[in-house]
Amino acid sequence: METISIEFIILETIVLIIYVVAIIKNKLTIGGANSALFIGTIVSMGGFEYLLILIGFFASSIKASDLHKKKKTELLGQSYFKDKKRNAIQVMSKGFFPTIICFIIYYQFNGKLHLFSKQIINNNLMKFLYGIYIGFYESANADTWASELGINSKNNPILIISLKKVPKGINGAISLYGTICSILGGLFISVVTVFSSFFRDFSFNFMICFKIILFGMIIGFIGSFIDSILGETMQITYFDEEKKCVVEKDEIKNMNNIKVYGRDILNNSQVNLITGIFTSLLSGIIFVLFL
Repeated sequence: METISIEFIILETIVLIIYVVAIIKNKLTIGGANSALFIGTIVSMGGFEYLLILIGFFASSIKASDLHKKKKTELLGQSYFKDKKRNAIQVMSKGFFPTIICFIIYYQFNGKLHLFSKQIINNNLMKFLYGIYIGFYESANADTWASELGINSKNNPILIISLKKVPKGINGAISLYGTICSILGGLFISVVTVFSSFFRDFSFNFMICFKIILFGMIIGFIGSFIDSILGETMQITYFDEEKKCVVEKDEIKNMNNIKVYGRDILNNSQVNLITGIFTSLLSGIIFVLFL
């Protein structure tokens, strides 16, 4: 029977602290916090790099959501901040799949898979799994930054397929500013990845670092692009033309004032999950071919 490592104990302590703070600060519901605790515990088994990437995503997403609340409320309606705490489904949609990948890495390689080690550079399976893990959070962070920060674009966005100009807040709509935010969101996770791996081994391979950062920007863009396609074609948005803001279905009192965009096939969490899985698998392939 393997003994519990000091590293795991330290990482799990950090996870527990974040768990308590998230509840106190009303960032997560109890269900969301418990889901985050489960994810954090499994990821802690993988090691320092994996948890730091997860924390980087969680922290930057929370910060992006908190910025410009007043302006977002005006554009997206009061319901946008009525209950902004993330629940279990939302947490799982952006964390369960990479957590499975992290567990596979731990089970197969006993948590010894580190980015700059000779192991990963010479093993395609390792590169594929690591690429999936990083790529999922690059995509998820890109989507969060694009939606939370892109809303502040000076110009109205356009639907990605029909190219029609629409009000801000419509699912599937993109703007130049939002696209730049998505690229920066992926870049941020890449920077965290490079930092975490360098901190572990105190080694530096410029070419690998450059590729990781470049891949992050590309994956961020692709993830946001796929999310927008699904948002326009499979996710519904209700826009109140009288109030000039997005509204929830249960808030609608007069359909004459409501303009409907998209189709009610997938909800936001399902779109996030599908986008994340597809983009992360693509990221894994890219790692195998080019890292």
